[in-house]
Amino acid sequence: MNMADEKKLNPDKYEGLSIFRPPLCFELAGKEFTLVMDDGYDKHLKFIDERTLAYGDPGKELCYEYDCLKMDDRCYFVNFEERPLKTPRHGITLILDTREYLVTAAEARLGLDPKFPRMPHVDIIFGAIEKPDGTIPHLRHGYTEDLAGKSIDWNYGSFNIAHVYQTERYYRVAFTPRALERIRKNNPAMMAGGTDEEGKPKKYEPPKAAYEDYMSAVKIRDGLYAVSLLETNLCRRNGHGNSLFFLMNLKEMHDVGRSFGTNGEGEDENYTFGAFGAWYDASGVMEMPGMYYIS
Repeated sequence: MNMADEKKLNPDKYEGLSIFRPPLCFELAGKEFTLVMDDGYDKHLKFIDERTLAYGDPGKELCYEYDCLKMDDRCYFVNFEERPLKTPRHGITLILDTREYLVTAAEARLGLDPKFPRMPHVDIIFGAIEKPDGTIPHLRHGYTEDLAGKSIDWNYGSFNIAHVYQTERYYRVAFTPRALERIRKNNPAMMAGGTDEEGKPKKYEPPKAAYEDYMSAVKIRDGLYAVSLLETNLCRRNGHGNSLFFLMNLKEMHDVGRSFGTNGEGEDENYTFGAFGAWYDASGVMEMPGMYYIS
């Protein structure tokens, strides 16, 4: 089923930046796994069909609608959320590496912060997949500094944005000259200079400081990374922010991901997407003074 057919079946589903999302993958339908998680809570996972899975403590599984995207040989990005929505909302994303029998889970929540109920939180949990012979690998995916000091300009179809991996803990954002030109042409109201009294865009002035927020990077394989970005400072400023989780293939400069939180209209969102990237020299952004954190 392609995105157009899926939209016909569910016309109210929010798709956001999904223009470059690859076709959904159905290879896992009918398969099941025992996930041995390092937080002590093992999970049973069964893909009932192409869009429904059962997940939970063994014997207490619940059914969910899911998206599955494939990024490399036997490596899958699986995303789902509790339905109907509860408070706090709880979204689960699994990176299943069935070649190495490893799993990384990103559990995102909204509603934990009493001052900012739309503040995103995420927990990264590592684990292994039980092999057919009943053994458990000792190896794990793990946090990495490989991306620190690098930047990628991601093309989402409607716009470009550069993610600047400032350190292993924090990211910044930047707009390339090409991205700024696209904004000037297609959506001048987005420019930092705003508009004058006649509604015309003001001259763009580069920011004196860079937006930054929390980041975690996980190495899955050589050239394959999972990256978690939070928009907590955006939430403090605007009242809502998202948890963004990506699986990036830097050999092909392509990623898939999901955005969990609230869209610009205040509606709940949890959708999958894709983008194409190119390395970008963001040294100027990295040299800017930080706005929030001492790194």
